[in-house]
Amino acid sequence: MAISGTILKIKPARREEILQELERLSGVSLEQETLDGDLILLIEAENLQALHKTCQRLEKLDGVLGVYPAYVTTADE
Repeated sequence: MAISGTILKIKPARREEILQELERLSGVSLEQETLDGDLILLIEAENLQALHKTCQRLEKLDGVLGVYPAYVTTADE
């Protein structure tokens, strides 16, 4: 299993739509929102490749400015 704490920089005007999209993504949970409007996510995936694909999917969401993993850890790899 791969786990990442990730900062998601977003356009504030797209916040609600992005939150709805996050709810649809398996293994992604919103942990906190910063005063600047950044979203702190916990992403859990089967392996590093799946984690990378999830981050790529997040990058493509309308209104996402950047996806920045703050830490990544693996339990089984």
